[in-house]
Amino acid sequence: MDDNAAALKALEWLRDPRSSLLSLGQVHDQKTGQFVKYAPDRLTHTLQQGILDYASAPPRTSSGQTKFLTVLTARQMGKSLSSEYVLYPKAAYQPGHDHVCIADTRDRAEYLHKRVHHLHERWPTALRSETLATRETRQLTFHPRQGGKMRVLSAEAGTVGVGQSPDSFHASECAFWADFAGSMFLIWPSLMNRDHALAIFECTPWEANGDWHHHCLEAKRGAGRHCYVFAPFWDGVLNERPWAKDDVLENEEIALLNQYGESGLRKEHLAFRRLMMDTDVKIRRNPELFRVFYPFDDISCWITASNAAIPAGAIEKHKNSPDLVDWNPVMGYQEYEAPQPDALYVLGADPCGHAARDHASFQVLKCYDGEWTQVATYAEHSEPIVFSNKIVEIATRYNKAMVVVESNGVGQSVLALLRDWDYRNLFYEKLKRPGFTTTSKSLDQSLGWLVDGLLDELVLYDKDLIDQLMSYKNDKRIEENPNSEIMRGSSSRRRRDRHHWDKVSALMMALAGVRQLPRRQKPQAERLEENVVLFPSWDAWNDYQNKANADKRKREAGSSLRKSHGAWYNKGPRRR
Repeated sequence: MDDNAAALKALEWLRDPRSSLLSLGQVHDQKTGQFVKYAPDRLTHTLQQGILDYASAPPRTSSGQTKFLTVLTARQMGKSLSSEYVLYPKAAYQPGHDHVCIADTRDRAEYLHKRVHHLHERWPTALRSETLATRETRQLTFHPRQGGKMRVLSAEAGTVGVGQSPDSFHASECAFWADFAGSMFLIWPSLMNRDHALAIFECTPWEANGDWHHHCLEAKRGAGRHCYVFAPFWDGVLNERPWAKDDVLENEEIALLNQYGESGLRKEHLAFRRLMMDTDVKIRRNPELFRVFYPFDDISCWITASNAAIPAGAIEKHKNSPDLVDWNPVMGYQEYEAPQPDALYVLGADPCGHAARDHASFQVLKCYDGEWTQVATYAEHSEPIVFSNKIVEIATRYNKAMVVVESNGVGQSVLALLRDWDYRNLFYEKLKRPGFTTTSKSLDQSLGWLVDGLLDELVLYDKDLIDQLMSYKNDKRIEENPNSEIMRGSSSRRRRDRHHWDKVSALMMALAGVRQLPRRQKPQAERLEENVVLFPSWDAWNDYQNKANADKRKREAGSSLRKSHGAWYNKGPRRR
């Protein structure tokens, strides 16, 4: 191997953070306060290794473009610093590489970059990439023959990021940006056309229905160039304390172990939870905040938005259910329970048009008196013919379920197809008027049915539906159509991203149908699971009654004998 080939091989090794950062990097240790050799498992079990793997070998789309990583996790997991550390070798040893970090505040941005300076200063001198200036505080500019530059910006300015064209991009504490969605609207064009650009978005959970929540939902679905990772608080090595032998588990802690024990939660993590609840005043006053800053899962960790249409109490039992199932957007259709021969089913459908921005969705409910169980769900960008075919297929499978279609707009085409294909069990809101028309009045009425159902009868399994319910705002009443946006010249910030809530709309259609179905009790086999004592047979009941009556007769006979004896002994001496 000649000198030039050896030099290229060495540069390739230095650019790979899995090689150079692990071998040469020294960082400030959070636990000891000392500078130590960088190790991804020093602070977390899996999270930092995942960030390191992304920077070294990012996943790619079917067209070969790199994906953008979204990280949702707890406080003090090193997600911000790790994201900067792993991108340092890229900027230091790739000529022309431009790395941009945008944090929520200027102080935080400068703090992150100061840590990168520490990493650079402790890199072995013989291998350290030369910088052009020595007094830079908010950026590192490497010699153009060897590397590019690293810059930090603050998201306190609404127009931050305009005109940037980064090769790697790090968005830190996204939930607390002045205008996360607005800033990213200006940044996305500079990222989307760069085939090999790296991007990391990270933050703790925050308010449901906020920009960060919506971003996480998109990333979780794998939309566009997004990929996603969530790590619960027990992935943090420091988030545990010894469990004393004399400590006794409380009922809530027992429930948490039952729910999350298989995922890695242990008593030592509950000891850390107790410590935080005793130490942090805000968490002590509002224990639910622990789930936000130290999440158990990525469903129950969001603060219910103050302007959410559905009360937090109505969703509480559903988002904490241990039976929730992850949604697979690649499949489009998910089934939770096979059809039962004698059950009644209803399918609620919310269609979309040929070029619509939303999903077509339907929900299938099994309906018994007092219990409406989600058994199947569908959500996909489907034009009316494909969607109608899927409705007929699944409705027929579920005992020719009653089909309730939102009749507004494109819903008329779906209804026409269903009638043309002679599907008989359609919902009619009035004589000769199939489907359910959404108006301001009917939407308010449907929302009331939805809240009542969540509180009482509904049994849900789809995690993605729970996400949508938590952020649902019922703003179909104020949304603009695409033509109105074009005429006005800009998009309204009030209008929703439509596909966020199409499963909710489909569920509301299903609930309209449930109210028309005949009431049917659960079969006897299902009722056995309830807290009711049943006799095994009629003969056993007769034997029980006969024995009870015999015992009663014996008691009555004994009581009469005691009374008669008492009367004789109480008589006085006879008079002659």
